[in-house]
Amino acid sequence: MIFGRYRVRLFPIVLLILLGFEGYAQGKKYLTLEDAIVISLEKSYQMKSLRLSLVKAEQNLLAAKGAYRTNASLGLYLPSWNESVSEIMGQNSLPVFNTTGSFLYQGILNISQPLPTNGTFSLQSQAYHRSVSYFDMELDHNQDRKDLYTSLSLHFNQPLFTVNTLKLGLRKANLNFEITKLQYDKSQYDMIYSVTQAFFDLYKSTRNLQISKDNYEQQQELFDIAKKKFEADLIPEVEALQMEVDLIESKNDFVAAQGVLTRTEDSFKKLIGLKLSDGIGVLTDFEIKLIEIDLDNAIEIALEKQMEIRQAEINIELSEYSIKEVKSNGRIQGQLSASYDLTGVSNSSWEATFDDLRDRPHNRSVVLSLSVPLWDGGVNRANVISAETTLKEQQLSLDETKKDIILEVRNIVGRIQETENRLQVLEKNQELAQRSFDISSQRFNLGDITSQELALDRNRQIQAKVSYLDAYIDYKLALADLKRITMHDFENTGDSN
Repeated sequence: MIFGRYRVRLFPIVLLILLGFEGYAQGKKYLTLEDAIVISLEKSYQMKSLRLSLVKAEQNLLAAKGAYRTNASLGLYLPSWNESVSEIMGQNSLPVFNTTGSFLYQGILNISQPLPTNGTFSLQSQAYHRSVSYFDMELDHNQDRKDLYTSLSLHFNQPLFTVNTLKLGLRKANLNFEITKLQYDKSQYDMIYSVTQAFFDLYKSTRNLQISKDNYEQQQELFDIAKKKFEADLIPEVEALQMEVDLIESKNDFVAAQGVLTRTEDSFKKLIGLKLSDGIGVLTDFEIKLIEIDLDNAIEIALEKQMEIRQAEINIELSEYSIKEVKSNGRIQGQLSASYDLTGVSNSSWEATFDDLRDRPHNRSVVLSLSVPLWDGGVNRANVISAETTLKEQQLSLDETKKDIILEVRNIVGRIQETENRLQVLEKNQELAQRSFDISSQRFNLGDITSQELALDRNRQIQAKVSYLDAYIDYKLALADLKRITMHDFENTGDSN
């Protein structure tokens, strides 16, 4: 709930801040904060990497879902030819070396249907045409034969007294995809905050450059005035020397601000995914929405939407599954298998193999096997306790995460309220410092004050500008931080869910 929303226009102008000197404005692309965020979400290395992770998790989920579907495979040998010499030992005789050969065309079709119970039904069809030969060295005689083989078999396999790994695999894939999606969404908000912070660091460096430039130009004018006064014997030499020292210091500050700006600009472009050679500028204003936030409601929104809480809940669920899996390793396990096979063999034609398949007795089998653990030296019990301990750690982590979120929201809301008050005070202070410096400049021109007194007013004016700039940036970053932790835009959508 919003108690009230109102605008305070701290500066009635829109500031277009260029990166560097005005002379390099041509060819620059001007970015608002919103522009920079959009670019970073699309082009930054971090977001590109996270999108690939999301694709990978999505494909793993599709693979887990596909494990429930019918699958088929076809194996072909076109052909398989083999001829080899083998040593054959005879009783009370020397070994002989005979030659065997095989020439095979074969096709195997497997169709498998997974069952929700973690079992499988599979159908296999096989057919081959094989020519075999055998050369007897002692008899110097070669034998050969042609075989035609056809079979159709049905198999059933069902694990017993164990965890349904098929169902568990799908659930884990769903949870892992959800975690990856949460991490991706959370990383978007983290990126928005990082870009906001970098944007205003760049803005601050740019404003500091402008402030130091203005100060340098003002100091140059005052030095020129002091020089003329000294030449006209209106002020002592020490006054003129002090003004020259102040001029050199202001120039040094100006050069240093240019170096800071260049480094900050490069870091910003790297963060949002632009080329270091790209020319950019930042576009912003000092119009601020001052909002009052209901702390309890902000905490409620954060606890409801914060991804870290859902991630902790998923980790708890995964730990519960892990306990089930570990416990199943120490229990009785079984396997039920059954098969039914039709086989036909002939050495004349395929039709004869089908006749043989119909007339030959069919192959059948049913097997029930059990594995009963008797003694493992306490290994499984220790593994179960370890898995249960992990679950307790996850539960403690969830409680601590909630406390951390509540504390973070309280601190951020407090920062916003404090910074709002600072902005109003510093706005007035900046106006007074500017008026004081303008008056002191006139008095210095008239010879009523010394250069030292003027320098004090100039420093107060610069400090007032810097202090207001710091407060403005702190306010913007606090709002961005609140948006990151609550996943809710209080600045534009209010205090409601």
